[in-house]
Amino acid sequence: MSIDAVSVIREEADLLAAALTTTDPEQKVPTCPEWTAADLLWHLTEVHEFWGAILAHGVTREEEAQELEDAAAARPERFEELLERRAAATEELLSQLQAHEDEEPAWFWYSAEQTVSVIRRMQIHEATIHRVDAELAAGRRVSPIAPQVAHAGLDHVLRVMWPAALEWIPEWAGLAPVALAEITADAGQPRRLLISRWTGIRPRDGQEVDAPVGRPVTDEDETDGLPRAEVSGSPLALDLWAWGRGQALEHLSGQSEKVETIGDEEAVAQMEALVAEGHD
Repeated sequence: MSIDAVSVIREEADLLAAALTTTDPEQKVPTCPEWTAADLLWHLTEVHEFWGAILAHGVTREEEAQELEDAAAARPERFEELLERRAAATEELLSQLQAHEDEEPAWFWYSAEQTVSVIRRMQIHEATIHRVDAELAAGRRVSPIAPQVAHAGLDHVLRVMWPAALEWIPEWAGLAPVALAEITADAGQPRRLLISRWTGIRPRDGQEVDAPVGRPVTDEDETDGLPRAEVSGSPLALDLWAWGRGQALEHLSGQSEKVETIGDEEAVAQMEALVAEGHD
């Protein structure tokens, strides 16, 4: 059964707004500590405006996407105006999603995915995960995520969010595999993830860089000898964990969930480092 993206995005975005309406706009967001509640609301607003505009203008090139971003209207000063603008932005995005088919070409920030389908999937999880952020900022219990959405959210991190980072590694950096992780939701088939680190000296300031990246293992990968970790949990727990919202597991409404990570110490450390990179 496919996910009704429009219904999920509308419901999650409305839950986010409802949580933030009763929250001090200056309240810090525990899972995004650099943001206030008002910043979180603005983030979802500009995300919905941007991707609605991408679809409305039929954007397929990065230059066109940058032009739209540069032309975006400024952030409102009053919180009430921001709430109104968020609602309008969400409705425009949903209207555009309903007007386009998944197979239509559309620009996206990951070269392997360049159709409307990835925008639709991304916005499901953007709204869902930021709704979790909003409930935590409001001091509320975290509402559950539907199992089908949670499964898809984990899949999206494995297929898009982590692999996309490999495209942003600069030419001056080196890349080396450091660990292998097997991620299993309930009793499902394990998903094998190759974790690498990219390292180098940044030319502009001489700073040493060392950061993890991950992608699904392919048949061409040589993984013998790599330290290994096993990660398991429910789809809900793994979805929150993979999106960097593991602390939300302690605040779930009506249920107790956890992620179990076992294996070689080095592999577990590399897996934790990759998750700590987070996703906005």
